[in-house]
Amino acid sequence: MKVRGNKLLVLAIIIGLVFHGTCMFFTLEKTYDALIHLFFAEHYTNNWFEPWNYKWYTGFTTLSYPPLVHQSIAALSLLGGLKFGLFVLTLIIIILFITGVFRFSLLITSHKNAAGYSAILAIFSSSFLETLHLFGQLPSILGIAILLHALPEIYLWLKSGKYKYLATSLSLIAVTVTSHHVTSIFGMIFFIVPLIGTVILDICYDETKSYKNIKIGLFFKVFLNQLKRNLTFGISALILIIVCILPYWINSKNNPITQVPIPHGSRDNFFEVASSGLIFFLIPWGILLLFLPYFFYRYFSKRFIFFGISFTMLMILGTGSTTPITKLILGENAFEILTLDRFTFWASIMALPLLGELAYHFIKGDLKTFIVNKFGKVYHRLIGSVIIIIFLFTSIFTVSLGYFRPLQPEKIKTLPIVNFLNQDQHYKWRFLTLGFGDQMAWLSSQTQALTVDGNYHSARRLPELTTRPVERLESAKYQGVAGIGSLQQFLTVPEKYNLKFIFSNDKFYDPILYFCGWHRVKSLEDGIMIWEKINVPPLSDILPKEEIDLWQKISWGIIPFLTMLIAFLVNIKPLFYRFLKSKKTSLPQYLKYNDYKNKFSSISYILHIWGLILLIFISFGFYNFIIKNDSQISPKNVIIAYYDALDYKNFEKSFSLIDPYQNIKLSQFMLEILVTDGLISSYSKLDSIDVKTIQKTKKIATLKVTTKWITPLKKVVKTDYVTAVNRNGKWYIKKDELDTDVAPDQFYSLSENNYFNQGRRRVTTEQTYHEDVLKQPILEILNAKLVKLNSSYSIIGEIQNIDNVPADVVIKGTLYNDKNKELASYNAKTAVKHKLMPKEISSFRINFEGIAWSKTKESIPNTFNPDEFTPIALNEQPIKFNLQAEGNVTNSDLFKRITISDLNKQKRTIKGTLFNSGVQEITIPQLLVTYYNDKKEILWVETLILNDGIKQQRKLYFTYPILKNKEIKIINTDMSNCYVNGLPNNSISDKILTNRIKNHYHNELQSID
Repeated sequence: MKVRGNKLLVLAIIIGLVFHGTCMFFTLEKTYDALIHLFFAEHYTNNWFEPWNYKWYTGFTTLSYPPLVHQSIAALSLLGGLKFGLFVLTLIIIILFITGVFRFSLLITSHKNAAGYSAILAIFSSSFLETLHLFGQLPSILGIAILLHALPEIYLWLKSGKYKYLATSLSLIAVTVTSHHVTSIFGMIFFIVPLIGTVILDICYDETKSYKNIKIGLFFKVFLNQLKRNLTFGISALILIIVCILPYWINSKNNPITQVPIPHGSRDNFFEVASSGLIFFLIPWGILLLFLPYFFYRYFSKRFIFFGISFTMLMILGTGSTTPITKLILGENAFEILTLDRFTFWASIMALPLLGELAYHFIKGDLKTFIVNKFGKVYHRLIGSVIIIIFLFTSIFTVSLGYFRPLQPEKIKTLPIVNFLNQDQHYKWRFLTLGFGDQMAWLSSQTQALTVDGNYHSARRLPELTTRPVERLESAKYQGVAGIGSLQQFLTVPEKYNLKFIFSNDKFYDPILYFCGWHRVKSLEDGIMIWEKINVPPLSDILPKEEIDLWQKISWGIIPFLTMLIAFLVNIKPLFYRFLKSKKTSLPQYLKYNDYKNKFSSISYILHIWGLILLIFISFGFYNFIIKNDSQISPKNVIIAYYDALDYKNFEKSFSLIDPYQNIKLSQFMLEILVTDGLISSYSKLDSIDVKTIQKTKKIATLKVTTKWITPLKKVVKTDYVTAVNRNGKWYIKKDELDTDVAPDQFYSLSENNYFNQGRRRVTTEQTYHEDVLKQPILEILNAKLVKLNSSYSIIGEIQNIDNVPADVVIKGTLYNDKNKELASYNAKTAVKHKLMPKEISSFRINFEGIAWSKTKESIPNTFNPDEFTPIALNEQPIKFNLQAEGNVTNSDLFKRITISDLNKQKRTIKGTLFNSGVQEITIPQLLVTYYNDKKEILWVETLILNDGIKQQRKLYFTYPILKNKEIKIINTDMSNCYVNGLPNNSISDKILTNRIKNHYHNELQSID
């Protein structure tokens, strides 16, 4: 029989290349994963046979991810660069996906035209569009595309027993494995096992000539007869899965994933988290939801019963926590590790053949005849138009979702950052990016500099990362307390990781950087602010790495690419003759079986009823969406909308919700926003809002608004009482008046010392000489002691800059037990002044976090508290401490023009006024409060960060609650192990200040009851 080239398939390939080839230039680089693939590809361009990568996580192995996609991009990049390789490979994957859907549809429908329609519809499938243009999951798409190509070959092997089909099928399975291991593993379960059952039923059909007449006895008889072929393929495929990526399995055994699960929207309850339901259920299913009854009707026919079971399981597994079934099937561990959107993706792929079949019968088959005869031509055209409109809408909506709801920050010019890292040997320290999104992977691929962060969390090994449910440090604020807590571990002790530079694209992180002792260097031309930490040693010339056997390196570099070449050579000839040439060839055996029967008289009514039910649900959901998002339909809505607009800095929206009768102009409102500064105004993210109605009439309502804000320094809970008024059926809020107090002086000047470190470094590429290194300022630790407050340990004390130049101060504390075993080490974070002027004194406190013990006697971290830091095992109590203080000359962040006045000591609180006497605005004021006993010996150090800023020559009232009922136990006061700049503390002050007056500042202490 002559099998002519399928025109619909050729048309599908052309449309697919034009459509996706155009869209990908606008979407691909903004997806979640595409830039990660570029980073891995860059690794293979320079280190094809070396799996160890130093750039992320202080080092990790690329054996943790199958390499074929990354190696393919790397190979193609030799022709035109990494992005050229990415785009070319994407086009190849698109072709493979379209042809794969065609072949799979031909296997299922046994109808060439139906398969052609499936291929065309696959181009605009919302699940494919989302996976490619929103997620950028190229390995997943390539894996399923190759698996779809393998299914017909597997069928032919199982049906005919010809070894050429075994060779073609196994060659394709090998490519699937090296592309995406998860697809090959679950593909065996959800695609190949149902296919085996279908083959057995087809063989039974050959004997009975009817699927209805197939009995269980006959099925098991054929199953036993087919067992040899099934086992031959199954064992061979299993061997390939193991052998092709054997280094991956060895690495997984040696470095199992033991980290805390990272939250993912696909595991949410879609009824509770509507956004997750939209992204991981409604969008991927798209128009397929309209035809679910037909999919179940066809897949639960006798021939495809096994595919029906598989389809149902995939659909259920893709619903996350919406039902408890998913966790029961997968188990707790797999449920927390896997991203469940892949199951919905596979289920939608499994539905495409039947969608194409239905489309064919609707356009020119018996379904068209049935509808025209029953309802008329106009109704048929109307239904077709509605379906096309819905299909195009879902496709356009999916592709453009990243435009309306950006998934990444605006594109960052990385060249200035790369140039900075290359200058002055800055690459000899690690860096960290903040607010870059996945663009941090693209930056890493362009520089040889190393970072402590990374974008492939399965490869993490640092306990500071694996014990926190945080994917990336650079997006810490989106993980709330856990994210900020994990980030501050690296900011407070940067020398532990050789972390010297931070590139910030988000001012949200400025406060935590400042209060951790970092200072700004400069702003690059792309708007990125560079922060630097003094006193961080450079990286060693020899960095540790995990040794990997040579045979693993060779197999990892050769086998994946080899599987692609073998599969190409084995499959290209039969594919060429079968689909692209007009040549006599035998009809594939699966085309002889078609259990399609015209039963649209019943299924049509079911589809209409199902469509009506969906319409009701969609209308109800849309109505709820309108009600919930109508800003002015109720007092509660207007308040939520107002705070939400302020949170996202949409000031025009928030202004439109203010009572127009207050006669506030937009310019006045924007000016008030401009002059309002502080921690919440400038550096916060709204975490939750609770609105309770206190009083309400038809025209006015009073509500209590409790908001919880995540800031980089602390959690803030605010309670406001807001009045809402009804104007012509719309609710507005009454805005409180702003304090319009004006400072007495119009022009203000100060005389003060300024400092500039010019240095004398020569213009040369040689190492820095000593003449360019300033002498370290001399500090003195005035007193220090180890104390215990409740169940936590801290080192407290006071330090003074006794030199004549400003000093950047770093204080590191270490705890020991009675056997001199080191228990914990950490730096002073916010509870210290990091910049000390000459002769200035600062109290300090270093906190240490506790550790709970599990039943297995292994230490496990407590729930993380951002105000607690380094772990201590409860069975090893600290009794000794060591302090290392180090000072370096600094000329930045020396603003000290803040004074305390009108101090009012009460029984439970201390109230006072802070006055800004300088010419700079104080954005975030901080109070350091030190407690002393009656002998004027230090007991405790507290820090209070105020929420509001202070303009020049303005004042701010504060209230500090005095600590009560706190049991402070002094463990050790021995200062013999205190050192400054590496020298003993005791010998410093006598040499510098021989006639100093000790403790004269104690005269300024304030007495309290």
